[in-house]
Amino acid sequence: MSSLPEHACPEFSHGYNGNGLFFRLMDRKLDYKFYRSPSGWYTMVIPGHWQQIVIEGIPAFFEENGAGAMQVYAFENKGGSFNAEEELERYLATHSIVYESDKAAFFENNEGGKIIACEFLKEDGRHWMVYLVAAKNKMILVTYNGDEEPTEELAEHLTAVVSSIRVIE
Repeated sequence: MSSLPEHACPEFSHGYNGNGLFFRLMDRKLDYKFYRSPSGWYTMVIPGHWQQIVIEGIPAFFEENGAGAMQVYAFENKGGSFNAEEELERYLATHSIVYESDKAAFFENNEGGKIIACEFLKEDGRHWMVYLVAAKNKMILVTYNGDEEPTEELAEHLTAVVSSIRVIE
């Protein structure tokens, strides 16, 4: 069963509650905190209860007792723009996964970034969700991998994060 929502980028009502951002999704209030990348290339919101560490220069976010982690990679193409499908195909090939465009979701996030999303299960049993956000000469790759199939709540959190990514020009 796919954990990507039927509408991969739902509209959220959001606001500021004095302590951080919150989103209202399906009559649930979800608390989020603002995150700005160390490079200053992008901003996003992450669930307020998630922890954050940096592993080899890559920010990773996770629930304290969760079964997986989200990592965010930022790339710049000084010679032009990125072809998102080619980049996703290249990334999936590093995991021995063949890219099939009919199995990917294509949408724009709330900030106008073009997004391709897909998920796959590795032979080792790890579940992967991959989101590629391309905006002009910058690309943000968001991956989530875990030991268990992502819950609907986790998929909603990841969708909210990706929907909030704003690439800074």
